[in-house]
Amino acid sequence: SFSFLHTTSTHHRHYHRRRHHHHIAVKNSITRRLISTPRLRKMSSIPPPSDSHSKESKQQCKLVDIGINLTHRALIKHWQEVIQRAINVGVAKILLTGTSLKSSHQNLKLAHEWNTKQGTNLFCTVGVHPHDAKHFVTPATTTDGNLKKDETDARTTIDEMKDLLQNNPFAIAVGECGLDYNRNFSTRTDQMTAFTEQVRLACELQMPLFIHEREAHENLVQVLDKVEDEFGKHPPVVIHCFTGNLNEAQVYLSKGYYIGFTGTICKKERGAHLRELLPHVPLDKIMVETDAPFMGFQKNKVWQI
Repeated sequence: SFSFLHTTSTHHRHYHRRRHHHHIAVKNSITRRLISTPRLRKMSSIPPPSDSHSKESKQQCKLVDIGINLTHRALIKHWQEVIQRAINVGVAKILLTGTSLKSSHQNLKLAHEWNTKQGTNLFCTVGVHPHDAKHFVTPATTTDGNLKKDETDARTTIDEMKDLLQNNPFAIAVGECGLDYNRNFSTRTDQMTAFTEQVRLACELQMPLFIHEREAHENLVQVLDKVEDEFGKHPPVVIHCFTGNLNEAQVYLSKGYYIGFTGTICKKERGAHLRELLPHVPLDKIMVETDAPFMGFQKNKVWQI
């Protein structure tokens, strides 16, 4: 689980005046969260970060990228170079995002290949993105609730996900799952079904949830609340690649969820509202991610905050 250590939130209240110190605190916060997780700590050769605020400890601070789409066609052909470049600049751990059963299998294969040869740097989520919810397989039932005869031996998506999550040491979270009412590549009904089942699986296995949400805040919260009522308190949740407003962020924070920020926050116009709400997010609830190859910058142009 995301059993993160708490760090001071002093800096975030003075974000505009002390952004350098805020940056250091955020990096320490992210590192504490993932490498203090019991399952990750066992597999990691990196010791928990020191509480010392000396110049030396800040220079040695390691980052964790909680989301990269390594199987995307823009990265897969040179994926090892991508990972090595990240490590070279201080990214100690990288979470490979599973958006379908196919990509989840591929990510686990890549993580195993890298970790057995280069060191334990890669971990994976296992899940089905709302865009792919139309391919989510559930037991076909008749009106009386019984499985159809030709479906009794069918293997559901949840069955396969459970196998991957329970039998792979590098699979540490359920997702990327959620709701996307912006593009609607899958029907909202299919999205709700796939998301609900994946939240239930995370509760059953007590594994963190890596969640995608676009213009679906109310329905997403409804699903999480409903499943929480069924199982009791659900595992830790991160709302990845957050692009919502302050009110939505406050709802997530009130429920104890973590907020993931991408490079969008550095974009002059698209990131303006995120920079405004950032001081309202406690440091121990902030996560950073590239969501590569998405949410980046054209021609390497970055607006300087």
